[in-house]
Amino acid sequence: MLAAPPLVATTASGPAEPAAAAIDGPDASRVLAAPPLVPVAETPTVPGAADARRTGRETAAEAARPKDADAASEAKPVVVSVARGEVRAAQDADAPTAPTETKSEVDEVHIPFSLTLVPGLSTSGFHTGNVVNNVSIGLVSTHARRVDGVAMAIAGNWVGAGGMRGAQLSVGANVSNADLLGLQSTVGVNVVRGNAEGAQLAVGGNIASGAVNGTQMGVGVNVAGQGLMGAQLGVGANVSGGFVRGLQMAVGVNVAGGPMSGLQASAGVNVAGELSGLQMSSGVSYARQLSGGQLSIINLGGEVDGAQVGIVNIANKVSGAQVGILNVARHSDGEAVGLLSFVGGGQANVAVWGSDVALANVGVKLGGRHIYSLFTVGYSPAIDDDRRRYVMGAGLGGHIPAGRFFVDIDLVGSTLHTKNLFEDTHHVLGQVRLMAGWQVARNFAVFGGVSANTLVSWDGRDEWRELGFGPEWRQVSDGGRTVVRTWPGLLAGVQI
Repeated sequence: MLAAPPLVATTASGPAEPAAAAIDGPDASRVLAAPPLVPVAETPTVPGAADARRTGRETAAEAARPKDADAASEAKPVVVSVARGEVRAAQDADAPTAPTETKSEVDEVHIPFSLTLVPGLSTSGFHTGNVVNNVSIGLVSTHARRVDGVAMAIAGNWVGAGGMRGAQLSVGANVSNADLLGLQSTVGVNVVRGNAEGAQLAVGGNIASGAVNGTQMGVGVNVAGQGLMGAQLGVGANVSGGFVRGLQMAVGVNVAGGPMSGLQASAGVNVAGELSGLQMSSGVSYARQLSGGQLSIINLGGEVDGAQVGIVNIANKVSGAQVGILNVARHSDGEAVGLLSFVGGGQANVAVWGSDVALANVGVKLGGRHIYSLFTVGYSPAIDDDRRRYVMGAGLGGHIPAGRFFVDIDLVGSTLHTKNLFEDTHHVLGQVRLMAGWQVARNFAVFGGVSANTLVSWDGRDEWRELGFGPEWRQVSDGGRTVVRTWPGLLAGVQI
């Protein structure tokens, strides 16, 4: 007789009374008796329960099993739990499970040499999506999953997910759907949809969606999507979406989206987020954070730790130097050398003084902490035999502070006029001035000093003899047409 495995049931309140055993015989009716109930936890039993809990349940089930059921002891009990009005059967943890099917990748087919007449018609067959070639030559184009060698075609070369290891040579385009290790050379466009290690050479453009470790050379545009370690050389534009360690050189534009260490040189525009190195341009250079130098017609920077040299230099904060015609910085811990320097923390003063050259003078001093530029105008009325005269000049000087005391020394060049400031003149005055001053208040100082004056006149008939006092050194040349006179002078004034 085939005996069914005993059923073990549980209730929330406890075990039920064991039922009578089934009777089997020729004249007896078969009765299905309920097996004894074995108490379990309120929570339904789930597949994969801990071994200790399952062992406890099996021990309880064996204790409640009738002795005449031993014949079926090899059959494993099915545990049924009744809780919160639900009946659930727990699957035995040792029961076999159906295997999980996984889809394997398509196997690659290695064909060393492939000759393609037109797309779809080649010695590799009609379907080349899983083909690996060492040499692939196409009349129009080539296609393979991967090329470990060389691919040459007139129109273009295309490799799939396996990538390119070797060289792709074409007139139209080279495309790698994965990484490149080697060379892409074309008249048209090179495209790598991954990382490129090696060189991309094109008349049109070179594009890599990943990082480039090597060189991109193109007449059009070079793009490294995630960074560049090497060089980008282009006529149009060089663009790196990530870091740059190396060189970007273009006639048009260089752009580094991430931190850059190296050189950017262009005839147009250089742009970098964080630059540690040098930017050179005959146009505009910009760096949000610079540690190095900018040498351009227009230099723009955020935080500059180094030097800006150009016609126009503009920065937010400078720790270094600005050298140009116009220098602008919100704050500077360094120096600004130029005709016009507007620097936070530097000098922006107006001075009024009198001297032996002009009775009344007004000057503007602009610069950094220690170097300044000076612009002056002066006037002397006609007094006795002295003619009315106008003086206009500019100079460059140095400022040495020592608490409230300071010393200024500068070089000033001026022109002398009799009618107005803008008439033609044949007289140029050069001065070396040495002054000492005292900062009386925050915005007020007094100063005085001496000067060495040299007047050069290219009109020997008018030597401005009324200028100067004390000893004089005079030299005449060019047949008396050029006269050079030197004498000492004095000056004193106030500064605000």
